[in-house]
Amino acid sequence: MKARIATAAGTALGALGLLGAFAAPAAAAPLRNCAINLDTGAATCASSEDRAVRAVGAQASLVITRVYAQANYGTGGKVLAFTQARECTPGYDAEWQWDDLSVTSAGDMNNAISSVHTYHQCDVKLFDGKNFTGASSTWIDEAPVLGNIGDGWGNRASSIKFS
Repeated sequence: MKARIATAAGTALGALGLLGAFAAPAAAAPLRNCAINLDTGAATCASSEDRAVRAVGAQASLVITRVYAQANYGTGGKVLAFTQARECTPGYDAEWQWDDLSVTSAGDMNNAISSVHTYHQCDVKLFDGKNFTGASSTWIDEAPVLGNIGDGWGNRASSIKFS
């Protein structure tokens, strides 16, 4: 008899949705919107890109590049915005750089970038090795699928230059 009462009570509570009230709290969603201020080196992730950009002290700065863990600028994975205080110049002179994509506010982005989009006259050059070593891409303005650039740059970059 006790077993039937416990089962009936459990069924009633479940039907009312009350069992969920006693379950462990849901894990927080991972922060996928990240920013790096190339002028200061400050880096963080937040619930939105605007919050991440403000948190790195870049209210007046420009987003010059976004790199995406997914192809076609997919936002279901990590998105990392690089900011600076001014537009890039037309010459390819590597005005800013990030020498190790395994150390970013978005976590390890080494060999994990599938698409890239640049803004404010900027282009990027990707390098196969950290500290700008190994093979390098051409200067890229935008690429929804980095695997289609040169001999394939999807999930290959370890360091990046901006110009």
